[in-house]
Amino acid sequence: MGSQRLPTAYLVVVGVLAGLGALLNCVASFLLIFATDDCSKDNPAFRCTGAGMLTMWGAPWVGLVAAAGVSVALGMWWRGGWMWCGLPAGVAVYAGGLLVTWRVMTS
Repeated sequence: MGSQRLPTAYLVVVGVLAGLGALLNCVASFLLIFATDDCSKDNPAFRCTGAGMLTMWGAPWVGLVAAAGVSVALGMWWRGGWMWCGLPAGVAVYAGGLLVTWRVMTS
């Protein structure tokens, strides 16, 4: 009976973490609007280009979706107590998306 509850608990934790990530992404998206304030012809930074803006605004969301997918996939692949190792892997993938955003924002 306890083994039936672990997958549910795992999915709830992944869902809560994904919800927190979505909240963080919403706040970051609002703040990222101001990252292009100093863009001009004299400042040809990557973040001022169309590709830079799409990368900067999209990377956190792509990272969040990929993180949830990695967490669920690893949870399904590893059974028992090992499935909880999928959470740190998902957090690392999400942090990678935030790192890409930070690198573009500070370019």
